[in-house]
Amino acid sequence: MSIIIFSRPIHSGKTTALLQWCKRKENIYGILMPDVKGSRKILNIETLETFDIQCMDVEKTKEPLTAIGKFHFYTAVFEKSNQVLIGALTRKPDWLIIDEIGRLELGGKGFYRSATEIADAYNNKRNTGNLLITVRDSLCEEVISFFKFKDYRIINKLEELA
Repeated sequence: MSIIIFSRPIHSGKTTALLQWCKRKENIYGILMPDVKGSRKILNIETLETFDIQCMDVEKTKEPLTAIGKFHFYTAVFEKSNQVLIGALTRKPDWLIIDEIGRLELGGKGFYRSATEIADAYNNKRNTGNLLITVRDSLCEEVISFFKFKDYRIINKLEELA
């Protein structure tokens, strides 16, 4: 069991690197949050389904939104993503990926619900695989403290993984 925190600065290619890395792995579950043509998406690693999460026209939408900085995200897509992540936890994956944990989760939003449950499972050694989360470098220590991660390793290159 291990908790791996993939941490680099904002806009340094964490998700792009992780997407390529995931293609070479088996028994891998979780979500990625790539930027596609200027809009954030959610990618279910298992099914390769993508979902629009970023609302590009805030004034016209009637759907509930979760805001962080200049970004507005569909709250329902976060809920769907939380379900994917919690479902993945029960499958006992070799790798469970959360891309990414940040300010929203520190504020009890976004992937908070699933991240809390997943952190507890890995901290208490109820899962035997690896948890890999991305965290921007400026929030790394705060995220570690907030989720009470134990026995973790911080990397800034995926090549550092065996």
